[in-house]
Amino acid sequence: MTQSEKHQHWTAIVSNQQESGLSVPQFCKEHDINYATFHYWLKKLKQTDDEQVAHQVVMNDRLALGSEAVVVHLPNGLRAELPTSLPLAQIQTWLKALQ
Repeated sequence: MTQSEKHQHWTAIVSNQQESGLSVPQFCKEHDINYATFHYWLKKLKQTDDEQVAHQVVMNDRLALGSEAVVVHLPNGLRAELPTSLPLAQIQTWLKALQ
């Protein structure tokens, strides 16, 4: 099973538990799921969800062409001016840090 398939599998299991109305120990017992494994995946899925928050960034090429910097307005209210010469990896690092 690939990592993506495992992620989908455990997302479904966690969702089923939440919809069942059963406590985690009851759900695990009734579905023959290891309690520690369930909690491992519950934590892993929460971390993954927190890390994968994505926001659309819209850039107007006409404005960026004659500029020395690109201005990014993030949904959380932050505004960043990044040099147009900045490598893509550094732009990604800045955007992630600013979220």
